[in-house]
Amino acid sequence: MGRKTVSDLLTGLAVVFTALLLVAAVLSWRASFVSPEAGNFWASIGLLMPVILLLNLAALVWWLLLRRWGVALMPVAALALNLGYVSAMIQLPDFDDEGPHDIRVATLNAYGFRRLGPPSVTARAIASMMNREHIDVACFQEFIDDRAFPPDSIARLFAPQMPYFVYRAGQAVLSRFPIVYHRYVRFPDSGNDYLQADVKVGDDTVRIFSVHLQTSGISGLRQRFRKDHGRDVPVERVIGELERNSRIRAQQVRETRAVIDSTHYPVIVAGDFNDTPSSYTYRRLKGGMTDGFRAVGNGFGGTFRYLGGVLRIDYIFYDDRFAGVGYYMPQDDVSDHKAVVAELRFRRI
Repeated sequence: MGRKTVSDLLTGLAVVFTALLLVAAVLSWRASFVSPEAGNFWASIGLLMPVILLLNLAALVWWLLLRRWGVALMPVAALALNLGYVSAMIQLPDFDDEGPHDIRVATLNAYGFRRLGPPSVTARAIASMMNREHIDVACFQEFIDDRAFPPDSIARLFAPQMPYFVYRAGQAVLSRFPIVYHRYVRFPDSGNDYLQADVKVGDDTVRIFSVHLQTSGISGLRQRFRKDHGRDVPVERVIGELERNSRIRAQQVRETRAVIDSTHYPVIVAGDFNDTPSSYTYRRLKGGMTDGFRAVGNGFGGTFRYLGGVLRIDYIFYDDRFAGVGYYMPQDDVSDHKAVVAELRFRRI
């Protein structure tokens, strides 16, 4: 077999591989429209979106260097189809002044206030950050009740800025504005939940949902497997756990979305959704609302500090009765998640 024949064969295989990458990109895009309950395949292919897009980007560079413009159109199509995911992860800086805001909302998975040692130390650091950022309403997940430093003690740290406080079983909302009603819901057969708080902002009542959806379960699975078997958990068990919890999140999202859709007040949904922008969870829960990061954020959107910081799983969405003014993540290392802050103003008709 001559050198040219080998070269042509390798080029042909590369073209086939590029075509397969395009197919994978189409399927991973489609996964956000299909509930994981429809099959494990859709849950898995959606999780692979970042890898698939990086491979398509590498293929694009390769074919451009070879000046194979026709073949390069395949990775271009793959990337263009998934621009929604890219824009939910990366935003260019916007130097326009969006004007004043009416409410500044923050969300943080507090990690049980364990990041800096004793809960009292971590809680004080978080309160200092929230006060410095002049937060009006703060949503907390994993706001764990600790006997040595109970929720009321934590709330007192925030009281100078946010005197109104509701807490239920790991969820808390603190507010500068009066909380006129609240409702707590724990999802069936789960330790996850949401806390709804109606906040009076001037003449308006805003309904805020602090949401904590089903976790991936990987940390717990690894701990149990190491204890029982003395070794790390096999990859197939990890994938199975991810798929199982994706299906549970789909059920939780439907329940939460039904409540949101029945709400007549302006709505803000914030929290730790434990899923990425390529997921069914993200698309279904966002619905017609605005993702604050995509509207007025900038830089890289990752919110989870582990796994290289590449995962975005904490969000703030708002409906069309708000306009985004700002969206950012303070860099204070006070949890395994970053805090997320959105500055919003009412749309006046």
